[in-house]
This record gives sequence, structure tokens and C-alpha cells, in this order.
Amino acid sequence: MAPASAPSALIDAVVRVMRDLAVHPLSLEIDGDGARVLTTMHAHALRTRSRGPYREDDLPPEALAMIDWLSLRLSVDPQRVDVTIEGGGPWPRLLLELPAKRVTVRFVVPEDAPPGYQPEPNNITLSGDVNIALEFLGGSLRALGGRLRGEPPVTLTLSYPDDPHYERHIAGVPQEFRDLIPPVVADLAVDRSRFSRKQRAAHDDALRAAAYTDQPMEPVAGGGLSTRLGSARLRVSP
Repeated sequence: MAPASAPSALIDAVVRVMRDLAVHPLSLEIDGDGARVLTTMHAHALRTRSRGPYREDDLPPEALAMIDWLSLRLSVDPQRVDVTIEGGGPWPRLLLELPAKRVTVRFVVPEDAPPGYQPEPNNITLSGDVNIALEFLGGSLRALGGRLRGEPPVTLTLSYPDDPHYERHIAGVPQEFRDLIPPVVADLAVDRSRFSRKQRAAHDDALRAAAYTDQPMEPVAGGGLSTRLGSARLRVSP
């Protein structure tokens, strides 16, 4: 098992949190300071809507409903949890901090979310592929750490550019199922600038070894590798 401070342990933690809380990451950042997830509040919390700014005696019902739901979900894994209602603007936000896991999740309402594609609440294809890609990366880093006695630091950012192969993916798919195929790709960009040349080569080997049969592992201009896992693309820098 990787030490708690290892990048793979942090990646495992953020995957566990996103699955436990059933959230789709609108954005994700992972670095030495921890993992930061941005997501929307669940549909049940949005049944009653409000506008801010808010006061202590007039808190947003959306955030309060999310707190009740989170209390139930997190009760199966007792740990320190810090919750902050951010009500100073026109829309409510809720910040959930899990210090032991070094993961924070900020919940926003749809109007406050960044522009771009958002899957329907019952469509977990995209978020599931993000988790699979993260697990693939975490496993490769653990393998690297076992070989070289420690994992070097990485940073990761998630974005959702348009999928250049979308038309090809939906070709032949019945119309009623096309909405399940996202028109974007979850692009996970991994910065390995603090790796030594030996560590980069060993990590490339670990990524190739972890790939399933026929999984494309393409070189990136200037070095590094790129691979596709469903609707997610993992790109590791030189």
C-alpha cells in the first residue's frame, strides 16, 4: 500500500469520495496540496430554489438539503468533515472538506457552474470513465513507486474539450441511446515535470504494463503518452 502522502493514495481517495458521493466532477485539480473537485448539487437539493446574498438566519435551502444528504452518505465512513455554506453571492455554494483524505468538494447550483456539457443525472458514463482513468493512473504510480522506492510528485487537471471522434462514436447508434454518449472527452492532463528521466521512463513502462489488450498507448509530441479509456483521455507529459 502506498504511503498516505503518495500521489497514488490521493488519487485513490478522490475516486472513493466521488463514488461515495455520486458526483460528476465539473473540474478537478490534484497536486501536492490535495484534490479539489467542483460539482453541482444533487437534484433533490434543488427542489426548492433561492437567491442570495444570504444571512445566518436565512440560509439557502439547497445547501441545507445537501448537508442532510451528505450526513447520511458519510455516516458509513466516520471521519472529520468540515462543511461551509458560502452564501455571500447570488447563488449558494457548499464546501465540503475531508482533511484526512486531503480532498475538498465544492457544490454549486447549475446556474453557477462553468459553461460546458453536463451529463444528465442518471448518465454516469462520463464520470465513471473519469474514475477508471484515475484508477489507471494511480495503479501506474504505485507500480513506479514499488520499483523506484517512492512516487515522484505529479499534478493533474481535468477539462472537457469537444470529442473530435464524436460523430464516429454515434454512427450506427440508435437515436434513443445517443444521449448516453457524451460529445466531449474528459481530458486528464498529468504534469510530470518533476520526474527525472529515469522516473519518466519507468512510469512509461508502468503505464504500458497496466494497459489492457489493444488499449492504444500513443506517444505525445515531445515525449509522454496518451491513452483513451472510454470517454476519458489520460495525457501524461514528457
